[in-house]
Amino acid sequence: MSVAELRPAATPGAIPTAGELVARARALAPKLRERAVRAERERNIPQESVDEFIDAGLIHTLQPKRWGGYEHDHEVAFDISVELGKSTCGSSAWCLNYLADHACILALFPEEAQHDVWSRNKVACIATSAAPTGKAAPAPGGYRLDGRWSWCSGLRHSHWIMIGGLVQRPGEDHPDMRLYLVPVSELKQDDTWYCAGLRASGSNTVVADNVFVPEYRSVSFSTLRDAHAPGGKVNLNPIYNTPFIAVHSYALLGPVLGVARGGYDDFVQWTRKRYLTYTQLNIAQHVPVQIRVAEIAAEIDAAELLARRAFKLARQDYAGMSLETRTLLRRDFVYAVRKLREAMDELVKISGSSGLMDDNSIQRCWRDAHAISSHVVMNWDVPAENFGRMEFGLGLNPNYPMF
Repeated sequence: MSVAELRPAATPGAIPTAGELVARARALAPKLRERAVRAERERNIPQESVDEFIDAGLIHTLQPKRWGGYEHDHEVAFDISVELGKSTCGSSAWCLNYLADHACILALFPEEAQHDVWSRNKVACIATSAAPTGKAAPAPGGYRLDGRWSWCSGLRHSHWIMIGGLVQRPGEDHPDMRLYLVPVSELKQDDTWYCAGLRASGSNTVVADNVFVPEYRSVSFSTLRDAHAPGGKVNLNPIYNTPFIAVHSYALLGPVLGVARGGYDDFVQWTRKRYLTYTQLNIAQHVPVQIRVAEIAAEIDAAELLARRAFKLARQDYAGMSLETRTLLRRDFVYAVRKLREAMDELVKISGSSGLMDDNSIQRCWRDAHAISSHVVMNWDVPAENFGRMEFGLGLNPNYPMF
């Protein structure tokens, strides 16, 4: 039994403010920084990082109050993830951020599924692998899962996992994309995570062999997408009754913004002390470097401004969000990640060969930004096409039913 399983739930009524939670994340970041190189070499974030995240109460940020959570909104979780990302350990920011975000997703499942998890352990860690790479088949009372699911970030620290699967039913144009909640103990784990970015995320593969999942431990992605998930009927806060992909894209943006800011700050401090090898000119006095720094800083700020506008729009339209708002939020969150990736490309270019050394945080931030931006949810073409279609009155592309 892990330390997390022995830890008591949050004290009812003792709900920290958003500012307090962000301050706790800021205090945790230096510890994540100290462990960053070790985490990459071990291809896993250290258990103490997970324990400290839970001890700080950050896992409760989006969890329903009736299960010991705080029910803060998505922007608070975003602010926390940015602070964690400033540690320059993108893997830690990515995984720890998702421990909080996945509690919000579990709150969208039927009540019985929430009870299965949180009545036993209110700080249960939950991983995901939403891509429907394995097979799901209807069975009496539920579904049977077989196959392999990759990209399971934080799997080694998780008690449960939500995995995606398609169910094709007669008469339906598209298969029903569903999430299935499964105890990690019922799955095999395959050590497959050897990757250029997010090396420490431990995003290994799970293997299911005729695993049964009861009906109540699954949810249709269409109900998440269109904001009528079963959990929203018992968890009434607006954060549980808003279109899923439109808002939850923030969970990918926050860690990238954090590592961009952390990498940028490290570059500035480092470059103040750097000199050109042959001329001994202080690099900080080199005009082309000054111009590039201005451009990079502006791109990072622009990405955050887009995100802040998106959160404001989302709060104004949480319930009954229009398709126009949904497509705008998707466009802005994904475009912000794109700009951050471009900013990190420029930052690593002006860092020289020294910036590529393993002990230099800049190359790690650059790799992690690319890894996150390559996630399917961050594929620019899909939200861009749908935004353009809506502008021309054509409606969403029906070939992307999950978005």
